[in-house]
Formats: sequence, structure tokens, C-alpha cells
Amino acid sequence: MKTFTEAYRKARDVISRQEFEGDWESYLTRKCQIDKLFGAKGMSKSVASGLEKVREKVQQERKKSGTDMGEVIYAAASGGKPEVSVKDRAATLKMIHHTYRIAEKGGQAVWVYSPPKDDIGWVYDEIVGDDVTVKTRLARETEIFSRQEMRWMSSSLNIARKVCGDARVKLGGITGANQKTKDLVKHWFLDDKCGKEELTTALKTLSSGLRKISVACESSTLVFADYPDWRSVRSNYYGAAFRGGEGGGFPVVYLEGAFTRLTGNSGKMWLCAETIIHELSHHEISTQDHRYDDAGLKPDSVVFPFAKAIDNADSWGYFALDLAGYLSKADHDRVWK
Repeated sequence: MKTFTEAYRKARDVISRQEFEGDWESYLTRKCQIDKLFGAKGMSKSVASGLEKVREKVQQERKKSGTDMGEVIYAAASGGKPEVSVKDRAATLKMIHHTYRIAEKGGQAVWVYSPPKDDIGWVYDEIVGDDVTVKTRLARETEIFSRQEMRWMSSSLNIARKVCGDARVKLGGITGANQKTKDLVKHWFLDDKCGKEELTTALKTLSSGLRKISVACESSTLVFADYPDWRSVRSNYYGAAFRGGEGGGFPVVYLEGAFTRLTGNSGKMWLCAETIIHELSHHEISTQDHRYDDAGLKPDSVVFPFAKAIDNADSWGYFALDLAGYLSKADHDRVWK
């Protein structure tokens, strides 16, 4: 597997076509409504409480049996149908166990998939091998994101949503933008050879694109996850997203170690919001990474022309922050070079 969406589709297929052990099957469908949680185009917030109920039952069964999470999940999968698909059911229950609906006070609610730190691949690629190996991997508990980091994601998403909303209002369509807004568009996207035609194109492109990013920020199905392929180097990255999306009908953004290291530093929350806008620009409007902030984002007809700037994810992120009034002069000067 290569994407969260692939794992999601697999989980949905298992839930709809297979059965867990009798007591678990009844609990998952009646008490947790897991069959309704995994919708055709994303998870349903109306039954999100089912996720916590699954975790509660796993803990109850652990105390009752005196065993670890691996034994409990394997037993729940072993008693179901078809018999040959035990590992798929176990992987599905494990995925559910590590999925959360997070809503920080005053923040935007978001789904977070936080798999075990020791996993090196997607859950369906991890839960393979003999019974001992499978149970050992199912027992892994320490997750890639802490609860504090997940709450931070929600707060950062709230800022990203506000930034996009403010920026859209100030853009106001092609004829609605005031001179100050037009000057900022020129500042971040137009090179020294551009004129009115490029400005009009930029205003139209930004207005349309930020509307799509805003919709994604406000989506009830947005998922933040970790990208397994980057586990060994995740501290070097802030985030990632597939250009044009993953085809599942809901937005997915991968947040990595550099993003979560900023947890607790309120002065850097703007950078987390910029990361979210940056990644959603990949997802929603297929921007590319022509240049990052450390290389400088000042447009130039030779090195960084308009055609690349208007298609550059970091330029979108910093422009939105600047237009909405979230970018300090020091941070502006650091990247506009």
C-alpha cells in the first residue's frame, strides 16, 4: 500500500463484507456503528464516538483476560468469517483502534490516524507472518503522534481555516481586490517582466484555489496521518500530500516530525498553519514544490518566474498568511529573498 486512502478502502471492505467474533461483531455494529463510520467518501462524524468505544472494549478485554492488546485483537478477528481472512480483520480493528476524531477547544475538528511508532508500513502490510509475529505487531501501543500533538493539529487547522477565509475575503474576486491586496499578489507571484495580464491571471487563480483549500479546511472528512515510507527521516519533513488528491473523495494530509516538534511553541503555530495550506494546495489544486522557503520565494524572471511562483505550494502558504496578517516582518524577510 502507498496511501491512507488505500488502507481506508481496505478497512471499509472488510467491515462491510466480513464478520468478527460473535460478541465483537455485535459490539462493533450495534454499540459502535463501525459499519456507518467508514463511509463511501470519508468517515462520518455522527458516529465518531464509536472509535473510543472500541478502545474501551479492548481495554476491558485486556483486564478480563490478563493479556495484551495483540491477543485481544487477534481473538476478536479469529472467531469471525471467513476463516482465511483473520489477519485482514485484525489489521482493520488495529487501524480503528489508532484512529481519532480530535476537536481542540475553539479549534477545527479533524480525523487523525496515529499508528504505532514501530510500524514501518501500512497496517495491512504489517499484520503478516505467523501467529506470533502478528500478535506481537498487534500489541504495539506507542503511537506516532501524542494526544497533545493531535490537539495541536486541530488548533493549527483552525488557524489555517481562518487564514484562508480572511485571504478569500480580501481577494474578493478579480475586480473586488483593493490595491493593497493586488500589491501583495504582485509581491509574492509576479516577476519583473509581468504586467496586468499576469496580475489578472494570478487574482483569478488565487481566488479559485483558496476557495478549494478553504473547503478542504472545513471538511468534516479531512484526515491527518503519518506517511510510513518516511519513518526513518520523518524529522526532516513538515508534511506531504498527493497532488490532485488520492481519489477517495476526502482530503488527506501527512504531517511529520518537523511539524510535531513545534508542539507547545505558540509562536510557531503560524508555520504549522502554513504547512497545512501548503499541503492542501497540492491536494486541491495540484501545486508543485518548485522552491521552499529556505531557498527564497521572491519572484524573479530568470530564477523563479511567475509561471513557477503561481504553481508553488510554499508561495501559496506564505501569501495567504501575509494577506491575512499572520506573517511577521522578520519571517517575511527571512523567506522573501
